[in-house]
Amino acid sequence: MCIPGFTVASSKMVWLRANYEFASTFSYRIPGASAQFAVGAPIPSPATVKLAIVDTAIRWSGNVDKGREVFNVVKTLQVCVVPPSQMVRFRAFVRRLKPPHSSSKSGMLTESTGVRDYFILDGPMSVYIETPVDKVDEIKTLLNNIRRFGTTDSVCYCVECKEDVPDEALRPRPLADSGAFPRRFFVSLLADLTPESQFDGFNPFGGNAQLSKQQIRPYALPLDVRRSGETWAILVRVPLSHPK
Repeated sequence: MCIPGFTVASSKMVWLRANYEFASTFSYRIPGASAQFAVGAPIPSPATVKLAIVDTAIRWSGNVDKGREVFNVVKTLQVCVVPPSQMVRFRAFVRRLKPPHSSSKSGMLTESTGVRDYFILDGPMSVYIETPVDKVDEIKTLLNNIRRFGTTDSVCYCVECKEDVPDEALRPRPLADSGAFPRRFFVSLLADLTPESQFDGFNPFGGNAQLSKQQIRPYALPLDVRRSGETWAILVRVPLSHPK
């Protein structure tokens, strides 16, 4: 597949919506949470969505420099993730096999244990991204080919991708910008890229994490906990504001 260059951005923008179904469960550790006790967010961060687009560009082009070009386009775009109408969260104790450390002489997989939040989604997760009009075809191609968000076992596929505007009542909002809400809501830490973020802050082939320059802050999500137990909860989507 040939992914065209991302060199000049248009000032005119349109929203794209991509709906994703997950093969089994979805798991995304909130920024800063311990890997051994991975508290999860019900949706991926805007930063995760952007980096998934960049990762897809690298995989399909076979060119790390292509990922760098795409990164510089998407890092400042608006992203909105809307959860499905209902989802279940459960907490599981897991045993995992990890690839050997680069300094390991044995080359054997290593075992680790931890606690992680998983989500079962009742319907598709909708990912919206505001896109330069001259990049719509390229971004659509990348959105259609994303295969996971969050952990490596959070396998997904795109069932639909088209131009569509997110419902303002269902858009996650930073708490500092949210004002008053007419009902209860779910709060989660999410991360986003900033104009200062650099590709080499995320480059798995050699980079410096100090260059990531992410912004992490609490968001109000359009979800309400309807029922819960010690290790589980049922979350239902509710608008954050009165629909117009």
